[in-house]
Amino acid sequence: MNLIKFDEVLNDLVDYFLLGDPFLLMDFKKELQLPDDLITHFTISTDGDRVVEEGVMIPLARIENYPYTVYFNQTGTPELLKEGNRLQLRQDGYKLLVKYGAIYLFTIPYIRKFTAETLDKLVRHRSSKISLPNGWYEVSVLGGESKQDTGMEPTLEFMIRSVAAEPAYTADTNFEYKIDASEY
Repeated sequence: MNLIKFDEVLNDLVDYFLLGDPFLLMDFKKELQLPDDLITHFTISTDGDRVVEEGVMIPLARIENYPYTVYFNQTGTPELLKEGNRLQLRQDGYKLLVKYGAIYLFTIPYIRKFTAETLDKLVRHRSSKISLPNGWYEVSVLGGESKQDTGMEPTLEFMIRSVAAEPAYTADTNFEYKIDASEY
């Protein structure tokens, strides 16, 4: 994989996206004996910060309700920095652990009742998934607008770089991914 693009990615009317290996999230849930309602638990405990700092998932807060163009990029050259596109925000310092060969971009409703059935539904129905070799990754998240056939589209871009050992987590967990869309 060098560059994979998804069109019309929706946030399910909740202002968050989550990026990560959902099977690893299930391992985390079982290991700590967490309740099925992970979203409530994560907001009232430190386990939400822990799951991010340990590289299980990356939360993207304040996602406006637009259809998004999403890039998973391992080329080293961000699409949002190319001519005609508008970079509006960037957050470096995330890390992800891939243990089951893929990461998914999914939404909050999946972790409101995070059970084996919900995990199966997520895996069968989420098209915003990429396969990656197991291991550690450094991730930067870029947001803005990119020129598409339909005009300027709100865009999220995940710059993903494989690393040999667990990287440090230095991102701002509370960073807001509010993109101003000129055509919406």
